[in-house]
Amino acid sequence: MGGFAKDRVALSGLGKRLSRTVAKCNLSDPMSGFFIVDRRFFDEVVYRLSGVGFKILVDLVASAGRPVRFAEVPYTFRNRERGESKLDINVGLEYLQLLLDKVIGRFVPTRFVLFVMVGALGLCVHLAVLAVLFYALGVDFRSAQAAATLVAMTFNFLVNNVTTFRDRRLRGARLVTGLLVYYVACAIGAITNLSFAEFLFHAGLPWYLAGLLGMAVSSVWNYGANVILTWRRSVQHSMRPKRLGKSEGL
Repeated sequence: MGGFAKDRVALSGLGKRLSRTVAKCNLSDPMSGFFIVDRRFFDEVVYRLSGVGFKILVDLVASAGRPVRFAEVPYTFRNRERGESKLDINVGLEYLQLLLDKVIGRFVPTRFVLFVMVGALGLCVHLAVLAVLFYALGVDFRSAQAAATLVAMTFNFLVNNVTTFRDRRLRGARLVTGLLVYYVACAIGAITNLSFAEFLFHAGLPWYLAGLLGMAVSSVWNYGANVILTWRRSVQHSMRPKRLGKSEGL
């Protein structure tokens, strides 16, 4: 690792250890961007690649699903002389999403799992705001509940925008309109949750099971509705050819 700082060395070591959970080979630098791949191996794994982030080597070896033959040429890192490191919180989240996709992606969409995890954090935010308003400040319960719900929904939207849907991140005016659409979609999900849970409860299911199934239905609705409406991917935009600048033309 050359003259790298201790925290950077520790972070790289953590990334290496995490990669072993999905890759059946002990690479010295699984997060390297400098490698050569045999064409036959690439053809074998290409249709199983996740394509999340730019830790392509981890993606390749983890997609093999078997031990991979490899050879390594040692090198020593030196301090950067030009440019800036790409390592930030988003890179870390992409790496974790890649590993998560390799573990459960065959069964459940990774984006949905992240959406539910953000929702769990939002529930904690909701309860915290409710406690402050109701117990600490003496606001009546209905007003405190409404305010807590609004804060939690806003929190969920902002966190999902920079994590779960960071590849479709909304900015500027689209961030405001997206938030309003998110409010409407989640409000419909809440109504669906209450109606379905009440129906199951009166049908004879235990209260906790009825509540859990109602929450599951609303989670699926919220995810699907927001993928389609809030963070929809523009087909026309993704297919539009890139305009070349003067320095990019051939």
